[in-house]
Amino acid sequence: MSLSLAFVLTAAPARAVGPFCVPEAPVCAGLDNGRFVFTIKPPPTSLSMQATVNGVPRGGAISTWRTPTYLEGVYYPTPALVPGDVVCMSFYAPGVPPGPYCGTH
Repeated sequence: MSLSLAFVLTAAPARAVGPFCVPEAPVCAGLDNGRFVFTIKPPPTSLSMQATVNGVPRGGAISTWRTPTYLEGVYYPTPALVPGDVVCMSFYAPGVPPGPYCGTH
Protein backbone atom coordinates (compact mmCIF):
# COMPACT_ATOMS: atom_id res chain seq x y z
CA MET A 1 0.00 0.00 0.00
CA SER A 2 1.35 3.32 -1.01
CA LEU A 3 0.17 6.73 0.11
CA SER A 4 0.87 9.84 -1.86
CA LEU A 5 0.77 13.11 -0.08
CA ALA A 6 0.66 16.33 -1.96
CA PHE A 7 1.08 19.68 -0.36
CA VAL A 8 -0.18 22.82 -1.94
CA LEU A 9 1.33 25.97 -0.63
CA THR A 10 -0.43 29.22 -1.23
CA ALA A 11 0.79 32.63 -0.37
CA ALA A 12 -1.29 35.63 0.47
CA PRO A 13 -1.66 37.92 -2.50
CA ALA A 14 0.97 40.61 -2.67
CA ARG A 15 -0.24 44.07 -1.76
CA ALA A 16 0.07 46.56 -4.54
CA VAL A 17 2.33 49.48 -3.87
CA GLY A 18 0.62 52.61 -5.09
CA PRO A 19 -1.97 52.84 -7.81
CA PHE A 20 -1.50 51.22 -11.20
CA CYS A 21 -2.30 53.74 -13.90
CA VAL A 22 -2.48 53.95 -17.67
CA PRO A 23 0.21 56.41 -18.81
CA GLU A 24 -2.22 58.20 -21.15
CA ALA A 25 -4.80 58.82 -18.41
CA PRO A 26 -5.06 62.45 -17.30
CA VAL A 27 -5.57 61.41 -13.65
CA CYS A 28 -3.80 58.67 -11.74
CA ALA A 29 -5.00 58.27 -8.17
CA GLY A 30 -5.20 55.66 -5.43
CA LEU A 31 -4.03 54.45 -2.06
CA ASP A 32 -0.39 53.91 -1.20
CA ASN A 33 0.42 52.74 2.33
CA GLY A 34 -2.45 54.55 4.07
CA ARG A 35 -2.23 57.76 2.07
CA PHE A 36 -4.01 58.77 -1.12
CA VAL A 37 -1.65 59.76 -3.93
CA PHE A 38 -2.55 61.43 -7.22
CA THR A 39 -1.04 62.79 -10.42
CA ILE A 40 -2.85 65.06 -12.87
CA LYS A 41 -1.52 65.66 -16.42
CA PRO A 42 -1.27 68.39 -17.59
CA PRO A 43 -1.23 70.41 -14.38
CA PRO A 44 -4.43 72.44 -13.97
CA THR A 45 -4.25 76.19 -13.44
CA SER A 46 -6.50 75.88 -10.38
CA LEU A 47 -7.69 72.88 -8.41
CA SER A 48 -10.01 72.11 -5.54
CA MET A 49 -10.52 68.67 -4.05
CA GLN A 50 -12.94 66.83 -1.82
CA ALA A 51 -12.05 63.67 0.11
CA THR A 52 -14.45 61.20 1.67
CA VAL A 53 -13.85 58.12 3.78
CA ASN A 54 -16.66 55.59 3.74
CA GLY A 55 -18.86 58.21 2.05
CA VAL A 56 -18.35 60.88 4.73
CA PRO A 57 -16.26 64.03 4.10
CA ARG A 58 -12.97 63.74 5.99
CA GLY A 59 -10.29 66.30 6.72
CA GLY A 60 -6.58 65.75 6.61
CA ALA A 61 -3.40 67.16 5.19
CA ILE A 62 -2.77 67.63 1.46
CA SER A 63 0.60 68.35 -0.09
CA THR A 64 1.02 69.09 -3.80
CA TRP A 65 3.91 69.91 -6.08
CA ARG A 66 3.89 71.02 -9.68
CA THR A 67 6.15 70.40 -12.65
CA PRO A 68 5.71 71.75 -16.18
CA THR A 69 4.00 68.49 -17.22
CA TYR A 70 2.03 67.30 -14.16
CA LEU A 71 0.72 68.07 -10.68
CA GLU A 72 1.39 65.48 -8.00
CA GLY A 73 -0.10 65.28 -4.55
CA VAL A 74 -0.59 63.29 -1.37
CA TYR A 75 -3.58 63.32 0.98
CA TYR A 76 -3.15 62.07 4.56
CA PRO A 77 -6.60 61.54 6.10
CA THR A 78 -7.15 62.40 9.75
CA PRO A 79 -7.77 60.24 11.70
CA ALA A 80 -5.64 57.55 10.05
CA LEU A 81 -7.31 54.89 7.93
CA VAL A 82 -8.25 51.49 9.30
CA PRO A 83 -8.50 48.29 7.23
CA GLY A 84 -11.62 48.31 5.08
CA ASP A 85 -11.90 52.10 4.82
CA VAL A 86 -12.87 53.30 1.34
CA VAL A 87 -11.23 56.60 0.42
CA CYS A 88 -12.51 58.66 -2.51
CA MET A 89 -11.12 61.89 -3.91
CA SER A 90 -12.93 64.17 -6.34
CA PHE A 91 -11.08 66.89 -8.27
CA TYR A 92 -12.59 70.12 -9.52
CA ALA A 93 -10.50 71.85 -12.18
CA PRO A 94 -10.94 72.89 -15.81
CA GLY A 95 -10.31 69.93 -18.12
CA VAL A 96 -9.87 67.37 -15.31
CA PRO A 97 -12.24 64.37 -15.09
CA PRO A 98 -13.75 64.89 -11.60
CA GLY A 99 -13.87 61.26 -10.51
CA PRO A 100 -14.41 60.19 -7.81
CA TYR A 101 -11.21 58.16 -7.62
CA CYS A 102 -11.42 55.55 -4.87
CA GLY A 103 -9.33 52.95 -3.11
CA THR A 104 -9.88 50.52 -0.22
CA HIS A 105 -7.37 50.39 2.62
